[in-house]
Amino acid sequence: MGSDNTPYRGPKIGLCLPYEGPATAQDIVDVAQAAESAGLDSVWVGDHIAFPVEFASQNPTMADGKYPYPTDNPRLEALTTLAFVAGATSSIRLAVNACVLPQRNPVVVGKAVATLDYLSGGRVIFGVTLGWLREEFDALGADYGRRRQLLEDGIEILRALWEQDQPSYDGETHSFLPLNMKPKPVQSPVPILVGGHSRPALRRAAAVGDGWLAARMTPDDLREHVGFLREERKRSPRADQPFTVATNCPAAVGSGPAGVLDLADSDATQSMLAALGEAGADVVNMVVVSYDPAETRDAAHALGQHSHSAQ
Repeated sequence: MGSDNTPYRGPKIGLCLPYEGPATAQDIVDVAQAAESAGLDSVWVGDHIAFPVEFASQNPTMADGKYPYPTDNPRLEALTTLAFVAGATSSIRLAVNACVLPQRNPVVVGKAVATLDYLSGGRVIFGVTLGWLREEFDALGADYGRRRQLLEDGIEILRALWEQDQPSYDGETHSFLPLNMKPKPVQSPVPILVGGHSRPALRRAAAVGDGWLAARMTPDDLREHVGFLREERKRSPRADQPFTVATNCPAAVGSGPAGVLDLADSDATQSMLAALGEAGADVVNMVVVSYDPAETRDAAHALGQHSHSAQ
């Protein structure tokens, strides 16, 4: 972004893979390789195991409480998809936004993420969140009512598994004696970014996270949340550790729905990236709302002109 004489200084740029919709295995590889060739920082996937056919839960990231895409879309599982992509790329980072950790056994998750980081050469960004879809929790036999404690304990367990030689844990929701679990991740630490827009979620991210995940925020809203986060982070025992703010941005290549950034418009893209960066974003994950593989490849190429001097 910017001319040859004025290099882009804004946030790093990620791209959401078309993990929803009709994408083939080759489509996923093609988009990831296009993003890597364009010099983008990261590729991202979301996380839902299964949408119940009928549900009453409200999505807190949307003003109308709805999930923004058809709930009967095909959806690829997050860590399996990133493992597939890892073998077809060499440098681009592999990000989850965000694993609903309270739905899963954290020891199993810890093993899977450690393996992905080891095999990819240390490229994982691991986002976690509470989850909002009670009916999905019910289908998985997970405890929706205790999800806050499960998330906080789960983060502690992940760090123990990844950073301790023979990890053990004795907490409110989980307990296990010392384990042999190797290989460890290449990264130390693997960055854990914590999602959620509420004040308790922001406090959690500031207190125990390596970063925060925002969803579909305007620059003004993002700036307000980041200001609160920075004050909370000062009181965290991890205050001296790096902290990353990542947000997603709905996008299209050409005209799209209202409120969706047109990546074919270089000036508009430049302005949005600059505004989100000034509001506190370190990484912006562009989400092509059609989830069309060809359009997402085009998005990678369009973003490439903004990416090289940002990395």
